[in-house]
Amino acid sequence: MKKILFLFCCLFAVVNLGVAQAAPEVTKVSYGITSDNKLRIVLDCTTTTKAAANLTPTELLVTVNGKLKNINNKQFFPVKSQTIRRVTLEEAGNRVIIHVPLKTALQSGQYKLFNLKKDTVAKRPERVVLDIYNGPAPTPRSSTGYIARHNYTVSGGIKGKKITLDPGHGGTDSGAIGADRLLEKDVTLPVALRVRDLLEDRGAIVSMTRTTDVDVFGPDASDREELQARVDVAERNAADLFISIHCNANNNREIGGFSTYYHEKSKYDYLVADELEKAMMKTGNFADLGVRHANLYVNKRCSMPGALVEMLFVSNRKEEKILRSNWFRNKLAAAIADGIENFYKHNN
Repeated sequence: MKKILFLFCCLFAVVNLGVAQAAPEVTKVSYGITSDNKLRIVLDCTTTTKAAANLTPTELLVTVNGKLKNINNKQFFPVKSQTIRRVTLEEAGNRVIIHVPLKTALQSGQYKLFNLKKDTVAKRPERVVLDIYNGPAPTPRSSTGYIARHNYTVSGGIKGKKITLDPGHGGTDSGAIGADRLLEKDVTLPVALRVRDLLEDRGAIVSMTRTTDVDVFGPDASDREELQARVDVAERNAADLFISIHCNANNNREIGGFSTYYHEKSKYDYLVADELEKAMMKTGNFADLGVRHANLYVNKRCSMPGALVEMLFVSNRKEEKILRSNWFRNKLAAAIADGIENFYKHNN
């Protein structure tokens, strides 16, 4: 019995030794300027790893435990930044060294190095993130951390109204994935761009949270950072109305239909949601899931009236198929534009 126990312990030790020897690897590097004007550098890693930073007057040096995988040693990344000259990666043994030469000296509180855990839902790996100050934020914020509220206008018709359209998801966030692999973000953007054109033809002034397939805040933002960045676009543009455009999904592939969500900040939030739902229901014979109150971040945080539309279900094969078609996307866009215009017609 003792001999068997001894052999088991030896085997357990060998297995754990093999796991311990699996060194982290850096598989991808991405970077960009966030909406609050920070340079964000993100390293995708195979496992959790340690990182440390050393700041000098001329360079920020970051050391990450691990090796480079499919990335050239001493790879150079040019960066358009007020504070950073470039980013260079170098492998030294079992460490990856990030060289960040500085245009101007940084203070210790002007950069932040942290880890982000693996996100299986968003399909994001373990990450090491470096945020670096890049000058003043473009918009002053209130003491609560959010942009100060402003007045909005609902009377006088659609002409001259400032409307912010938010194509849901984008960039690293695909949104819901359909039964036949249609990505939500690949529907919301073309529909929103078409809505923009229709609204501008009717005299509205339209701002977009994004016009291409990108993250609004920046690469690998937290959910709160990404959603707040979308609200910030509306606030910076002093929008009178904020409309977020999405598709729905459910584990039950039989469920389908339209729904629209609002948060009651004013008497107008429900009214615009109701007009949007009624207009979308005219696009075909689909289930009406109704106008629903919800504490969705973008609806709750924007200071102007707003709503979030769910344009059918990508998880429903029939609805996913019709959402792929350009003619139906144009029909959806026309319905959303009509719903917005009807809201202003009924609130003169």
